[in-house]
Amino acid sequence: MCDFCTKHGTGKYWYQWASRYARQMYHRRRTDRKVSGAGGTAQLEAQMGLAAIEAIQAKNLNPEKFPELVAKVNQLARVTNSGQVITLEDAKTMIDLASPIAFIACDCRRQLHGYIERDPSKMTCLGLGVGMFRWEREPSRYVAGVHFVSDKEAKKWLETWDKKGMVHSLMTFGLRDGAPYIGGLCNCTYPDCISIRWRRDYGIEQLIKGERVAVIAHPENCNGCFQCVSRCQFGAITANIRSEKPYIDLTKCFGCGLCATGCKRQVIELVDRRNFEVLKHSW
Repeated sequence: MCDFCTKHGTGKYWYQWASRYARQMYHRRRTDRKVSGAGGTAQLEAQMGLAAIEAIQAKNLNPEKFPELVAKVNQLARVTNSGQVITLEDAKTMIDLASPIAFIACDCRRQLHGYIERDPSKMTCLGLGVGMFRWEREPSRYVAGVHFVSDKEAKKWLETWDKKGMVHSLMTFGLRDGAPYIGGLCNCTYPDCISIRWRRDYGIEQLIKGERVAVIAHPENCNGCFQCVSRCQFGAITANIRSEKPYIDLTKCFGCGLCATGCKRQVIELVDRRNFEVLKHSW
């Protein structure tokens, strides 16, 4: 079972528990310093970032040390709880639980490409919860400001980005009394998302897999269009030319659901990854 659900769940997926978004959670002090060190979780997050850069550089410059460095990064990632892939429907559930909601610019695109989404219609991330009322305190992160929206607007926006093929993932901002505070939703793709690229290219587990996996539930409905292949950002789906059907590697599937939402013939369904013994501990 996912460590998040074991530690922070209450019989449901951990991010569907309303307290993860509550005002009380936001105002709690970050994780007990006896556990996290003098700087609390924020210091661990900074350490993880530096360790990740060191590991990435070592992949080509010092490959023998690369596995050791990645293991160090992943040990820190398990403590800081950075984010998790979710489905469109789960993202909508998060909108129902959190307030307020705001469009914010993608920080990955700013860091990787120097591109700032100043136009609200181009903003791909959503800020969730009371922390958005204090966005001016972090001008470097919210360089384009914030644009507050209604639940209906936010859900429609999620559907728009889903149609374009963007992965939905939740963003956590440190631990409050040992539990992650969910402060945002990311909508991104492999070329732009630091977390996805780190996970796929280097095995850095800043982003963990979703609670579900995609399966070919109704192969008789498939017409071999292979649109699902082009929508997968994790390389989990390939085209089986012999059978003219897609093939899903469940060990690579992150459960984002883009293949299912893009399939007009309802060939693909999402099921709980715990149904598969080999996937129970693969996050």
